[in-house]
Amino acid sequence: MYVSVVIQNSTREFDKFYDYIVPDNMKDCIRPGVRVIVPFGKGNRLCEAFVMAVKETSEFSGLKEISQIIDETPVLSDELIELSKYMRKRYVCTYDMAIRCMLPTGLGLLFREDVILMSADRVDLDRDEQEIIKVLSDNNGKISVEDLTQIVNRPVRKILNQLIEKNVVRIKSHVQMKARAKTEKNACPAMDEEEFWELVENNNVKNLNYIRIMEILYEEGSISVAELNALGFSQNTLNNMKKKGYIAFYDAEVERNPFEYDDAPETLPLPPTPSQKKALDIIYEAMETGGFQEILLHGVTGSGKTEVYMQAIAKTIEKGKNAILLVPEIGLTPQTVRRFKGRFGNQIALLHSRLSIGERFDQWRRIKNGEARVVIGARSAVFAPLDNIGIIVIDEEHETSYKSDRTPKYDARGIATFRCRYNNALLIYGSATPSIENYYRARTGKIKLVEMNERTNNLPLPEIITVDMRKEPDMGSKNGISTVLTRELIKNKEAGEQSIIFINRRGYSNFVQCRNCGYIVLCPYCSVSLTYHQAEKKLVCHYCSFVTAKPSVCPECKSNNIDLHGIGTQKVEEQIPQIRSDISVIRMDMDTTTGKRGHEKILDTFRNNKIDVLVGTQMIAKGHDFPDVTLVGILSADSLLGSGDYKATERTFQLITQAAGRAGRAGRHGRVVLQTYNPDNFSIQAAIKQDYKEFYRQEIALRKMLKLPPFYQLGLVQVSSKKSEAAMEIIKKIHSDIINNMNLNEGMFVSDPAPSPLAKLRNQYRWRIVLKHPRIKNMTNILEWIYDKYNNSRKKEWTVSVDINPYSMI
Repeated sequence: MYVSVVIQNSTREFDKFYDYIVPDNMKDCIRPGVRVIVPFGKGNRLCEAFVMAVKETSEFSGLKEISQIIDETPVLSDELIELSKYMRKRYVCTYDMAIRCMLPTGLGLLFREDVILMSADRVDLDRDEQEIIKVLSDNNGKISVEDLTQIVNRPVRKILNQLIEKNVVRIKSHVQMKARAKTEKNACPAMDEEEFWELVENNNVKNLNYIRIMEILYEEGSISVAELNALGFSQNTLNNMKKKGYIAFYDAEVERNPFEYDDAPETLPLPPTPSQKKALDIIYEAMETGGFQEILLHGVTGSGKTEVYMQAIAKTIEKGKNAILLVPEIGLTPQTVRRFKGRFGNQIALLHSRLSIGERFDQWRRIKNGEARVVIGARSAVFAPLDNIGIIVIDEEHETSYKSDRTPKYDARGIATFRCRYNNALLIYGSATPSIENYYRARTGKIKLVEMNERTNNLPLPEIITVDMRKEPDMGSKNGISTVLTRELIKNKEAGEQSIIFINRRGYSNFVQCRNCGYIVLCPYCSVSLTYHQAEKKLVCHYCSFVTAKPSVCPECKSNNIDLHGIGTQKVEEQIPQIRSDISVIRMDMDTTTGKRGHEKILDTFRNNKIDVLVGTQMIAKGHDFPDVTLVGILSADSLLGSGDYKATERTFQLITQAAGRAGRAGRHGRVVLQTYNPDNFSIQAAIKQDYKEFYRQEIALRKMLKLPPFYQLGLVQVSSKKSEAAMEIIKKIHSDIINNMNLNEGMFVSDPAPSPLAKLRNQYRWRIVLKHPRIKNMTNILEWIYDKYNNSRKKEWTVSVDINPYSMI
């Protein structure tokens, strides 16, 4: 018997199937999806590998044997094995990179190799070998390879191989997982009940605590030692009972619980509104028809899309199938999980990056063992080891957070599509502001379109008040908060209603500039200005986290006239109480939500009406439901329009519409104050009218004229180097190779090499080429060819990265 495996941590150069012999004593345990330890390379270095296939024959000779099987049951299902193959091709990565997306960090292995001294008698040793033997002798004949390397301060593998051949030393390998099941000590009776009570009757048990403990244990069967301690029984008492043979201790596995709200009140399905009923009828019809289908649920903010999701998932569970719900932000997860917990109870599992290693490991095991029917989480939850998927719902499907910006640069929507195809399942995209690509597919009949145009409370969408900030300075506004917004904030405070201020810039001020010579303080490692953070009184780069003090004089002209410019969340937070001293404010951005439950604490404080105004970045602009919010202020609504990104107008429309949708959701009239320096831009005009179709009409015409998605696929080839000249030289060579490769470049638009808009990032200069082609297959083929040709294992002073339909072009 043979297996084909892929090696962990291999480069694309060595990323292929390797065949190994399965020893007779392992044949009953081996199967696709388990992890094994195999000897790899000339030095037979032990490596972790994933079994991709089991077969009876191999075309190769001289094969090595598997050394060890790690898992009792597969960690990868057949579906996930096939998904890794798809990802390797589609997102130009390695099998291992794809598989690592699917497995929790806690499942990773820790390797330890010990060198054990056997005998050095009557053996000729050179000087290096003698040094190793001395170190071993000084450490009682045993030391780890890692510690040995540090002591001799140079590589030791070659010397150890020589010593192994001379039978002077041997290597013993240890493997363990990073996370283990959490256990707690339990107590249980060690004596038959009748036998114990006979001892009591014969006055052989005189300690009342012993009797009370045994009463509990005989009734409960077992109980944790911690609970017995909490009931007032000391550890000494329990230890004495163990010595006397009354009780026994054992370790019981317990689940780490990531839910802080197990007491979520049970809820029943709500009677659907007419638009909800229409949507559910179409979804149920698709379920009955069966097979892979896609539905775009285009519902205005407050139309009750979440209730539609829950009832659709309930129907899926009734049919014996399972469900995944993706949300774009970790900040949305607590609110969503609380609602789903109330409806589905312990059938819920949670997956996102803020869980501890142990919590994520336990949730992964619950899902894999079939204990959870519904998985909720951010982007990575799409890889949940869930079998028999009946539905995947992607809420706020337009969000860029569903696209990974690290290799593998996968799109969760693409992964969801693969999994739904594999399972013949239903895929639902939900949004008040759908992505242009998906709305185009819906309008052209490639997927079904369901529209929900009314709010559940039958109230109109909030009124939008536009403020032209070009005229505002003459009216006496300060620090970016208009006189109109100031008036509305005071009105809301007096009415006892809450407000949200949205600004898509964190920090205090956007940049520091000299008023005399115009010098702007830039990051030395990135081609961006530094942002001032008031709390730390430091200038910070939001790309590489470089930190420095604010200069007191201009580094260029030595003037004292250097000051803060622009406005961010910290400054807005500071300015709100100056409008009126009794207005309380809380801030939610990347700086205030770094803790494990940072989002949760801020949102709960605001939702419980303890704060008047919530100031935040785009993480507050989507999905949240605050019943008492009647006012939303949007500052710098047009800040994205000058970014040079082809999605800038789309994101501007989406952010304004989503932020506006937080107002007036619970029966009270909502207002939105929209501040802009560019009120005539078509995306802002459409957002003011809250008219998605009008925005789509103009945007899709531009996309078609400029050969942009959805009409063309985009490819981005980027070269990074510490030397700008090196990056420029390689990107020009790649450009020449593409032009000369007639087999791959047919129908391909290839831009000229140019510096990236963000020309320097983390001390790396960046040059790029943009590619366009109507077909995804052609784009994948050429990007894969470029990546493999220019990224091999040899050391070089530059790196090449590729991306398909990147979420950002900067």
